Amino acid sequence: MTISPVSRVPLSLEVAQRLRAAILDGTFPADTELPTETELAQSFGVGRSTIREALRVLQAHGLISGADTVSTARPRVTHERTAGAAGLALSTALQVGAIPLADLVALRTLLEAEAIRQTTSVPEAARSCLLTMAAAVDNADIHTFHAADVDFHVQLAYAGGNQALGFVIGVLRDCIAGYLLDALAAVADRGTMLARLLAEHQSIVDALDAGEPDRAAELVVAHIRGFYEPETS
Repeated sequence: MTISPVSRVPLSLEVAQRLRAAILDGTFPADTELPTETELAQSFGVGRSTIREALRVLQAHGLISGADTVSTARPRVTHERTAGAAGLALSTALQVGAIPLADLVALRTLLEAEAIRQTTSVPEAARSCLLTMAAAVDNADIHTFHAADVDFHVQLAYAGGNQALGFVIGVLRDCIAGYLLDALAAVADRGTMLARLLAEHQSIVDALDAGEPDRAAELVVAHIRGFYEPETS
């Protein structure tokens, strides 16, 4: 008979999982403080060092505050960093090869096209991004253009009112945004490339303004594929 080793989850992860469940089921609502390290240690019957490790796990997942500080004495439940944490996890999966870039780009085109179809008007924040991109074209400023480009797509993703679509698209966009910046930096004639991308963004807005969301969705797909497919093929 072969005996397999017993698999044991570290205490800190077990505590983190139980605290995570308590946060998700509303036992610890958003913007409330968790008990102190001492109180948590007593409740779980573990040492304070185990609690500290568990809290660091929750901070990394974006569920509690304190990821930017050393102290974890009274962390506060927050949802503000969940998108960033999700994006980081997805980006890590991409970088280690668990998810091919081509698959993420394909998923993004499907979701972003659907979000555009649900959009009835262009938010002013997206129009402002166009102005920022236009100024960046004049200066061949890839960093400013890149930041405005990312924001433009996220603003349109949320404009249709579907929060789930907006969130997932934002995470996907953040995950692969580095590829855009790297590709722009490698282009010899940056001005021409930025001008082309700006025109494609403007055509999407024009289609939405004309009341043609299906056309706008087609343009979004062509825009994304036209940029990334050479990188993913």
